[in-house]
Amino acid sequence: MKVKIPDISMKNYNIITLGAGGAGKTVFLASFFRQLSTPTSERFFLEVPNFQQRIKLNEIYSKIDDANIPWPLGTTDITETIFTCCVTNLALEKFPVCQFTYIDYPGSILTDILEGEYEILDFQQEVSKADAVLVMIDGLKLLKLMQGKNLDNEAVRQLLLRDLPHIMQLVNLCKRDTPVHIIISKWDLLKDNYQLSEITECLVEKVDDFKNVVHSRIEAGCPVRLIPVSSIGMDFATLQDDGSMKKKPGAVPKPFQLEIPIAYVLIDGVKTDIKASKASSEKIPVWDLLKNSFPSLDSLIHQFVLNELAHPYQEKSLQEVRDWETALKHLVIIFLKHLKDFEERFPEANLGGEVLFAPEPIHNLTKHEKVVCSVGFTCDGKTLFSSSDDRTVLFWDVARGNLQKKIVQEKSDWVLANISQDNKLLFTASADKSIKVWDANTGKLLYKPLKGHSEPIDGFVVSPDGSTLISGSRDRTVKIWQLETNGGRVIHSLSEHQGYVYALAVSPNGQTLATAGTDKKMLIWELPIKNDKFLKFLALKHPSFIKALAFSSDGKMLVSGCGDKTIYVWDTKTWNLRYNLEGHTGAIWSLAISPDHRILASGSNDCTIKVWNLSTGTLKTTLTGHTGIITTLAFSPDNQTLASGSDDKTIKIWRIV
Repeated sequence: MKVKIPDISMKNYNIITLGAGGAGKTVFLASFFRQLSTPTSERFFLEVPNFQQRIKLNEIYSKIDDANIPWPLGTTDITETIFTCCVTNLALEKFPVCQFTYIDYPGSILTDILEGEYEILDFQQEVSKADAVLVMIDGLKLLKLMQGKNLDNEAVRQLLLRDLPHIMQLVNLCKRDTPVHIIISKWDLLKDNYQLSEITECLVEKVDDFKNVVHSRIEAGCPVRLIPVSSIGMDFATLQDDGSMKKKPGAVPKPFQLEIPIAYVLIDGVKTDIKASKASSEKIPVWDLLKNSFPSLDSLIHQFVLNELAHPYQEKSLQEVRDWETALKHLVIIFLKHLKDFEERFPEANLGGEVLFAPEPIHNLTKHEKVVCSVGFTCDGKTLFSSSDDRTVLFWDVARGNLQKKIVQEKSDWVLANISQDNKLLFTASADKSIKVWDANTGKLLYKPLKGHSEPIDGFVVSPDGSTLISGSRDRTVKIWQLETNGGRVIHSLSEHQGYVYALAVSPNGQTLATAGTDKKMLIWELPIKNDKFLKFLALKHPSFIKALAFSSDGKMLVSGCGDKTIYVWDTKTWNLRYNLEGHTGAIWSLAISPDHRILASGSNDCTIKVWNLSTGTLKTTLTGHTGIITTLAFSPDNQTLASGSDDKTIKIWRIV
């Protein structure tokens, strides 16, 4: 094989692995090398230039795959292994592309950090200089934690009280933009019983150090990912009652996802260096060439999302490999393919930072002629209704994305729409300051318009049975309407606000009403009516106007969206602030919580939608594509679909998993 060595220095990435004794770092490293030490069908592989290191890794692996030999012992010394990532072309020419320096420390440095056996200061300095950090968590300890979720087991106590706190203290030393990959080893023990999201929620709940460090890095925009791996595969060994792993006679190791961490390291590094190269007036050695290969790596990622970079494209990139630059481009394409497959299998993997493969909308609905004011789903989730400043209410087939019917033609602008739980009644409010009730099937107006506000209505909610309406207006009042056989009437008018009332929300049990608006106050009211009065028992202040409110379906959380670009999550039992969610670059205009209360979607005037794990307060993904303010959001009853409306006149339907 002819080696084509570039006449420029290769980029090197320093990767530091943090993991307690027994987490599986040694087995991971040996299996990782064995799996990738020969060219794959995609024509990339890893070399270890140091002969002694190569022999050592092969010796360790031989103890892994032989059923008659005990498992290899863990690392006892600090090791530094250099891997050269290479690509071969169709002529079998080998092109070294980049290097990964993998630094592994004995678990005792972490678990016995107070014993003084190692020079911790130097170790901490190395962590702060790393290009990427791999935090390896023992999958067996996690299994015991998930099964018992208490401190009765010694392994669980070690994980919660010693392993993770010490590791996260070191992670906290990482540079702001250093990617942190939390590796769950021994995924074969967990995969059949637990979702990645459940494990994340458990760690956040049980380990304050984990929660605080992860949240602080997310707020700073740092990449934080959770990556499940198995160094031996799913059917190589079985868990015994004593906690040991017994190898199956005749079984062959089939490592799972070991390449994902280095794929992220390379792609994160390329993205960072492209940005730095474009921003710098000076030439950056080696990576300035990337501007020729990747004028926009994001556009390449976008093509992956659209499935344009399928097998033929990868074959074409391989055929073009003739030098270092084209070899790098091929390697990036291959790694992006691996990461796209990974993120589709594990959509909960991204805990924070930039998302590589944000979902694309499955439908773009474009029949409205002006701003989309509201969207919502019927109870079966098959139909979406939308209202607009163009004075119409439209009904859409969700599966096909087709327009079913135009049910209402209002006479004034800024139409808001709601529907009763049985899908029989359609309610609209508009700039004419009234509320109307329609037959949702025929579009027939059933009552005279309900009038009582002196200014346009900016929001209203409907009781599940459709008998009670609550509206908020620019006249600074909230009105409670009771529908009757011959029409409807105002039974209460609340006038505590000193500004426009933009947002309303009623708790699922119907006992709490939240109202908010331009006076920067969120007022909490007790329902139902007592002694013919509403009881206002709380006023929660915000730094800016409040445009959106949403209760979780279990009633335990109330979420408010503020003009200061921040989302506030409140505990409805104590009315204390649980946490803030930051990441939008514009005011929050819309909120929606999935019916299973696990996911929060937020829309902003920055034209993006952010999707959050509401249990952990971590960012799942950012949805882009709208070119205007996200004015309205709604989840389908099955939690799988999100609809968004914008002042760009479009509605987008997204698949959320």
